[in-house]
Amino acid sequence: MKHVPGIALALACSLGVSCGGGSPQEPEIASRLQVYVHWGDTGLAEKRLEVLELGLMRLTDKSGVAEFLVPAGTYTLRAHEINRPGPPPAHIDIAVTTTRGNTTRVDVVDCLPCVAAGEGG
Repeated sequence: MKHVPGIALALACSLGVSCGGGSPQEPEIASRLQVYVHWGDTGLAEKRLEVLELGLMRLTDKSGVAEFLVPAGTYTLRAHEINRPGPPPAHIDIAVTTTRGNTTRVDVVDCLPCVAAGEGG
């Protein structure tokens, strides 16, 4: 019975620490990066996007949108398998700056007719 107050105190301390909102070493998530991959009015699903500096990767949803929660800052957004006139690049890089408390929106146009032109069709 004399160990009960010590156990209760240890439990209360551990709960207080675990509910502290995270480690002071974790970056504060203060901005949102929303990317829309599309051709015309049609969003394109399953397009791979990366924020290089943070090592984050997302695929676009069925409406062509992917979102990243990131600290405010300047990043390189890499979009894979995006079609452009001429030989298709493996990826395109876009410089993006996000600001605290705001959503930064980026449109990535994927030229679907360019695929047919590149195939000789």
